[in-house]
Amino acid sequence: MNVSEPAVAKSIGYEQLFEENGYVILKQFVPRLMCDYISENIKVLEASSSFDYDDGQVEKAFSAAAPAITETLLDIMTPILSQAINCELYPTYSYLRIYVKGAELEKHQDRPSCEVSATLPLSYDSPNIWPLYIETGNKITAVELERGDALIYKGIEVPHWREAFEGERQVQVFLHYVKKYGDYSEFKFDKRPHLGHQIPQQG
Repeated sequence: MNVSEPAVAKSIGYEQLFEENGYVILKQFVPRLMCDYISENIKVLEASSSFDYDDGQVEKAFSAAAPAITETLLDIMTPILSQAINCELYPTYSYLRIYVKGAELEKHQDRPSCEVSATLPLSYDSPNIWPLYIETGNKITAVELERGDALIYKGIEVPHWREAFEGERQVQVFLHYVKKYGDYSEFKFDKRPHLGHQIPQQG
């Protein structure tokens, strides 16, 4: 596997990087304090058995579709992400996974509600940062994110995957959007009446 270094935004803008490469990395997209707050909320949800095991896409993981805490984050980050990539967005849905040792994510592309997606780790118990691989053109990039960093990517277009997790636990949140004036605008709120409304388990 020939793996390249991630594109870094310097003199070039986030918008141009996102359009040209199909992804961009936003450092500290969510502040560490907010990561801690959400992580503590997740512990309460775990104690209440609010998570399912094996969602059909990742066997060794607990997951929840559209819990209130990440739906709120999805909503709050909409204008921030819209401004970063200079594109008005509608939020569609959020998703939460707690990966455990041995978890793998097969190479895939996402459904229409994930036209613009953000994935970010809230916490992890691992000796090393667990990379997410993305493929753009003939190039494979290993993306390593610290807590609160976000990979913003074109979920429908960009194949992405993870190899086996060697750590003990990683809490990952996914925030999904569509372009307000794009081809998938009908998927606003993932065709739900509002954010927070229950959706079927899917990542």
